[in-house]
Amino acid sequence: MERLIFGPFELDVERLVLSADGTQLALGPKVVETLLALAERPGEILAKRELLERIWPEGFIEEASLSQNIYVLRKTMRAHWEGDVIETLPRRGYRFVAPIAPRLPAVAAAVPPPPVAAGLPPARRRWLPSVVAFAAALLLGGLGLRVVALRGDAHTGVLPPTAQRLYALGRYYWNERSQTSLLRSLSYFHRVVTLAPHDPRGYEALASAEAMMGDYGYGVPSRDYAAASRYAKRAIELDSRAGEAYAALGAIALDHRNFKAANRLLDKAVRLTPKDAPAREWLGILRLNDGDAAAGYRDLRVAARLDPLSTATTAWLAQAAYFDRHFHQAIAYAHQALDLDPHRFDTLTTVGLAQEALGKNHLAALTFESFSKHCASCRNEAAALLADLYAREGKRTLARRELALARADVRDVGRDDLAFAFAALGKRGSALAVLAHAGTATHLAFEMDPRFDSLRDFPIYRSAPRVSS
Repeated sequence: MERLIFGPFELDVERLVLSADGTQLALGPKVVETLLALAERPGEILAKRELLERIWPEGFIEEASLSQNIYVLRKTMRAHWEGDVIETLPRRGYRFVAPIAPRLPAVAAAVPPPPVAAGLPPARRRWLPSVVAFAAALLLGGLGLRVVALRGDAHTGVLPPTAQRLYALGRYYWNERSQTSLLRSLSYFHRVVTLAPHDPRGYEALASAEAMMGDYGYGVPSRDYAAASRYAKRAIELDSRAGEAYAALGAIALDHRNFKAANRLLDKAVRLTPKDAPAREWLGILRLNDGDAAAGYRDLRVAARLDPLSTATTAWLAQAAYFDRHFHQAIAYAHQALDLDPHRFDTLTTVGLAQEALGKNHLAALTFESFSKHCASCRNEAAALLADLYAREGKRTLARRELALARADVRDVGRDDLAFAFAALGKRGSALAVLAHAGTATHLAFEMDPRFDSLRDFPIYRSAPRVSS
């Protein structure tokens, strides 16, 4: 094996792993491959098209995905080094500019295997208010304290060394948010509390993890939320400026659809810990629940800047970008989420919808078909998306066939997508019937969605009854 060394970084060429000062950085393989493509030819200008063909030989990718990879690389490397690594040459491409040492044999390192994911429940609603659970974990590697820094904690005290390590490990697994990973994070955070019982950070972390257990339905929500509230209140008792504790309470209020309380708590959390990425993420989700796509997009962009390696934040950002009509960015963010977690197939729906909005219907159809192939339980949802797309293209026979498939089992089909398919086929009564038995969140998604633009002249949709399902 070979490695490339520049500044404090070491790039393992074969394993596609980037480390800084001996600490493995949690970057997706496509991101590291982007860096490798540039580092293999230092000083040369590589055109965007050449990089796209090298990194995504399968095609069907937007230039914005490459730009996002470059952004993530710069953001990550600047956290560890002041030197310039990648130079952008407008309208020409990118160039690797850091001094690079000769290639050396890589030192074999024992890397723990990825945690085995337990059987995950069926994917939750693609849009609001929750996201699909993660199915696969990234390789752990060394974490150091970089994860702690990403939280933007206001606390100035230093955890004991062992507690620091356990806290960093717990944060890593918390950010994956699969059932297995969240349970693992809870075990680490409980040990942090045991080692530092008077430090609020362990309790804050426990509150966040229990809140996610409840939100994703991995355990018993009422019990998980009660535990989250208990830990959050303990953290606030220890430190009234424990911003993450307020964020956890805000997340619980958001899930209970108590938007007034969620807004108050999350605003306070952001004021106390402005660099706390999850608080910004939840605030962005709250804005989307309020029907404010622009504000949601703004807050989620801040969250992604604070933590560019969070799959959940990036996936939500892709959806917010789509709702706010930033279609190229939506595609780029969705691909970035897939790069961070190749099993995050729900982001393919965002890609397809953005492609459709850009008039790239052929690519959109291919993307929806890829979504159905990669996710066995998603065929009916894909059928609803294809029915709407085909109907808008005038392919009514194909549209009716897909709609019949979507209606065969609507349990995993978004109500808004089903309503759009009916409307596109001229079945406005059926569309209204679907919306009449949908919750407010579905209506907000329906009305924010660019596909609704063609229906705004029909007052009938504005007067549709909103009955919680």
